[in-house]
Amino acid sequence: MNSQVYRKTVTDKIHKQRVQSVAGTMAIEGLTLSEASRRNLDRYASGQADYQQIIAELKAKYQRAE
Repeated sequence: MNSQVYRKTVTDKIHKQRVQSVAGTMAIEGLTLSEASRRNLDRYASGQADYQQIIAELKAKYQRAE
């Protein structure tokens, strides 16, 4: 079964508000949103990458050599 995910596009203003909301929530927990994470959110929101591509890139980046 082929499942497709349909994403509704958002305006730049809404995207910025959502990123600020994520950063604010993280700040409450004492965390920061890194520039790399912000870029990944931007890539996802703009359609340049889907979440599966971003997850694969992160896994490759942080995978330990066995």
